[in-house]
Amino acid sequence: LLVLYSAIKIAASSLAYVSALVAVAGVDEEGGHTLYWIPQVLFYTLFFASARRLRRFNRNGRRAVISLSALSLAAAVLYTVLDFAFGPGRERPALAFAIKLRLLIGGDVWDIVFPLLAILWLRTPATRQLFERE
Repeated sequence: LLVLYSAIKIAASSLAYVSALVAVAGVDEEGGHTLYWIPQVLFYTLFFASARRLRRFNRNGRRAVISLSALSLAAAVLYTVLDFAFGPGRERPALAFAIKLRLLIGGDVWDIVFPLLAILWLRTPATRQLFERE
């Protein structure tokens, strides 16, 4: 599931980046689109590679998936906090809350569910023993 999830996120981030560039006639003068989308593509590429290493019961793959999942959840929380502290959510919290709920219902919930499940499942004692046999 994690491999499929990360592959979908790579494709979605790449398509979003290309469409953002097309929208500005192929020139990202300020670099805003590049600085927003390319790190996401790279992050999910690392997540994909780490999730594939889980199939071989690689100890480092397990650690990498747990770390990347925690980083993903922390980034989502930080982004939300910053949105409500300094961004548009500060001036219009009800609207920002409604937008966040709409995004979650529209599919962003998986950005919370899959990393959370990865952390919970990969930190169980039975899973730890399975990966320590290496």
